[in-house]
Amino acid sequence: MSERDKALKILRAVRQKIDPDVLARAQRAAMVQIGQTPPEPENEASRLFKLALENGGKRRVEILRELERKFRHKLN
Repeated sequence: MSERDKALKILRAVRQKIDPDVLARAQRAAMVQIGQTPPEPENEASRLFKLALENGGKRRVEILRELERKFRHKLN
């Protein structure tokens, strides 16, 4: 096993031990340091709004029905 393979094996083992949230924060911080800002995760409301407006609003009624059903279910 070469030195490179040994180093890669050690890095993989260490990376598996890192908490995924900490790793994600570190990656975002690294992107900011090099001048690239990662896109913010899209919330459900924003995603549904964009979906409803897509293609001239063809799925608007369907999406509104789905939202109404979802909120009525939560209220009852």
